[in-house]
Amino acid sequence: MPCPPAPLLPFFLSRLALVLGLAATAIPVSAQGPLAPTVARTLRLSHQYPTGTEAQGDQRHLIVRRFAQEVEKRTGGALKVEIFPSSKLMKPAEEPAALQRGALDFCIFSVNNTFDTVPDMRITLLPGVIQSYDQAFRWKAAPVGASLANAMREKKMVLLTWNWLGAGAVSAGTPIMLPTDVRTMRVRGGGQSVDSLLQAAGAQTVDMPSSQIAAAFREKRLDAAFTSASSLLSYQLQSFCHAVTTPRRRALFYFFIPLVASQATLDSLSADHQRIIREVGQSLEAYAQELARADDELLATTYLRANASVVDIDEDQFVEWQNLARVVAWRDFERAVPRGAELLKQAAAVP
Repeated sequence: MPCPPAPLLPFFLSRLALVLGLAATAIPVSAQGPLAPTVARTLRLSHQYPTGTEAQGDQRHLIVRRFAQEVEKRTGGALKVEIFPSSKLMKPAEEPAALQRGALDFCIFSVNNTFDTVPDMRITLLPGVIQSYDQAFRWKAAPVGASLANAMREKKMVLLTWNWLGAGAVSAGTPIMLPTDVRTMRVRGGGQSVDSLLQAAGAQTVDMPSSQIAAAFREKRLDAAFTSASSLLSYQLQSFCHAVTTPRRRALFYFFIPLVASQATLDSLSADHQRIIREVGQSLEAYAQELARADDELLATTYLRANASVVDIDEDQFVEWQNLARVVAWRDFERAVPRGAELLKQAAAVP
């Protein structure tokens, strides 16, 4: 390289020294070689639920949206969570296995799809076992909650946020309040134990994910459906149904829809980032309960505006459902699940 003219030589040498000095401080060298720059890691979260609107987002999506925001904030941008709603990444039935092998980082889902691999989780959907949101959220700190968390952990899935949604019922005809009301109806129950109860009451059950309920009503393949108030709102079933039974006072059963992490993903993170993810997940439980109760009230308001019949199950009606569930669904659970009797005792001990 030609040397610069003599008058510029001192300036050239000083600039060269400055550049070399900056380079040395910007890229420190260790015995192992240069340090790589910090790059944000993006983790993937899947769910089957719609995003909803700005005015009324789906409860499940609102939870994971806040989770993603808080994780990114508290890790200083080192971790980002990309959300794939409406089954855009994978089908609901594929999510648990993807979590187990670390192909998916997080998911918020109804635990129905884990029943084959984690049979203990079937107790969460037993009709008549849980009688209120307060009781449901107390499961986490009770022996039954520890049993369920351990059962999931054995399958490489970690419960981050406990989330319960009361089941409502919609009908194309008259309201559903008693077991006799579903006789001869084609009903989507939401799970095996619920289906067995409905069948005992004389209904013909139809198995499908909640995302397909609206199409089934539109095509007149359903007469009634049980699902959460959040789903009833998100899928706008008031367009097809003339009656709703809300879970405001009592719910025949509660859906357990937790935010779950892959154990493999957590193990791959630093101890500090693992702690942040667990803390954020736990911090969302009060928010989840607030949203669930708000959706139950909004459900009633929405159907009233649609000129539908809006009813609530009272204590006596709940007991009638519970008595039938006890001799059908509960007994099936005890026979089918090795620890079924023990789990039922643990659940009954929660006030």
